[in-house]
Amino acid sequence: MMKWFHKYSFYLRIQLSFVLFILLPLFSASLLAYIVIKDITLDKVKASQHNVINMIAHDLSKSVEDVIYSNNLVSFNKSSAFLESLKNFKDVSVLQSLKDYESLMAISEYIDLVFSKTTGMNASIFYLNQQGYIVYGNNNELDFRSLKTWVAEKEVSDWITNANPNRLQWMMADDLKVSNWRKSDTFYMAMRPVNHLYTGERLGTLFIGIPNHYFQEVMSTVNFGQIELVNENGVKVFSHVMEGTAAIAQNNQVELRSTVPITGWELVYRFSFKEITKELTYVFRIHILLIIICLILFIFISIFIGRQLYRPLDKLRRVAENFGEGDRIVRFPVKGRDELSVLGIAFNNMLDRINRLLLNIEQEQEEKRVIELQALFAQIHPHFLLNTLNSVKCNLMLGGDRIHSGQIGSLMNLLGAYMRVNEMNALEDECRLLADYTQIMKMRTEMDFQFHINIPEEWKGFMVPRLMLQPMVENAIIHGLSKLPDFPADPTIRVEVHVSGDALVIDVADNGKGMPASALASLQSMLEKVTEPTASNQRIGLPNVLRRLQLTFGESSSIRVYENADKGLTVSMRIPLQDGKEGGFE
Repeated sequence: MMKWFHKYSFYLRIQLSFVLFILLPLFSASLLAYIVIKDITLDKVKASQHNVINMIAHDLSKSVEDVIYSNNLVSFNKSSAFLESLKNFKDVSVLQSLKDYESLMAISEYIDLVFSKTTGMNASIFYLNQQGYIVYGNNNELDFRSLKTWVAEKEVSDWITNANPNRLQWMMADDLKVSNWRKSDTFYMAMRPVNHLYTGERLGTLFIGIPNHYFQEVMSTVNFGQIELVNENGVKVFSHVMEGTAAIAQNNQVELRSTVPITGWELVYRFSFKEITKELTYVFRIHILLIIICLILFIFISIFIGRQLYRPLDKLRRVAENFGEGDRIVRFPVKGRDELSVLGIAFNNMLDRINRLLLNIEQEQEEKRVIELQALFAQIHPHFLLNTLNSVKCNLMLGGDRIHSGQIGSLMNLLGAYMRVNEMNALEDECRLLADYTQIMKMRTEMDFQFHINIPEEWKGFMVPRLMLQPMVENAIIHGLSKLPDFPADPTIRVEVHVSGDALVIDVADNGKGMPASALASLQSMLEKVTEPTASNQRIGLPNVLRRLQLTFGESSSIRVYENADKGLTVSMRIPLQDGKEGGFE
């Protein structure tokens, strides 16, 4: 059962034993206890605090109910005397008569009466007629000038003008001065237009301002964390961070919510679970500190015991680093017959093999560099010849000799193709080279023959070895047409491209003298047996073309030579479309 344990060295066994049987169980038990206790504590605190904010939400709901009840007593009062007072005072901007004063006092006294239930909130109540005249209740603590300025603000006046008389509406009033305190406070204003109960005429607007310190008193039962009150539109009404509460990180935050009935308001309470578990975390850290101390002691003992094992390994490391930095001679000094000595011998053998491999690569790179230099040097003469021909072509064109300048252009194209004979070329471009080649052959042989090309549009971009078709066209001109005793009236060479089964077929046909049947059979037999081009066919001839096809498109590529309907010869090249190695579309 413990065989795996005995595979390691004595030094490593001591380390594993200490970690597996002492440190790991102790750390795991401490961590598990910490997690379980922390979760239980957090759940209990969450349940307790949720009950607290539910109680706060209930108290706020009761206060809002009192405000709504009192407001309704004013808005739906059927007393003819009170309605008459509101109507008489509707357009008063300055007290000018005893009747105005009596109406003012009647409104003020009634406001004090109906809003006696809101005294626990320290609410400030006032009535605003249509001319902006403010009627205070006796319990109003707001500074008159500060309140007058706030009511005159455009945002407040627009709010009053567009208010819905059928529902209570709320608005924040910041920095209103309080007479008794001689300082400013924020009020959450409940506002409702007062209309005549029978005629519907707008008489004024009733305001009930709940001060900020009321919310603070209600929510003082929460002794840690941060609590917010937001209205039904998500606007923050009140926010308070308890004394001693640090900034709460998003990833450490616990959030509890409770809805205030009737209003649609919501209490949002946030606290950091780190504040709850900090004492527990402190005890856990003490445990971890003890474990770390034990681990440090163990490390010192391990270093002392394992020093003899470490030194040879460090030598092995330094040898590897020196070899990597370019010291090809350095080797590990082998002493004894222990495991490290066996490792050192294997390591030295590996360095020897790497050294030989590097020498081979360096030699190959040097040979490649020499070959590239030779190839570059070999291109100097063809480039000189092309530049010279281009100068001659330009002189002929300037002299008006377009025929000879065109022939020289065809020759330049062919020379350029010969310089890149090992590259691939599109089938359409290859046929353009054939056209240049036939122009030159017409000039050399003084023959007038036709050259036709038929390539389907979808195969014009098919890639083939450069100058692959030139030997077939050359054979057709030299051996098929020029040796006729009676030159035909329409000597023609055709290049046809089509698909047959799973192969692309390229036919080069002429209407020349053809070939005897025995010679044709001998040629076909030679093409079927060809594997490597001979010295005589190194650059021209059908065997060379066939070998290039097989190297490019696979061994299933083939060439067939047969007599066509015009008694001439057709050379048919078959290129497989699935076995190709380098061919295909660009």
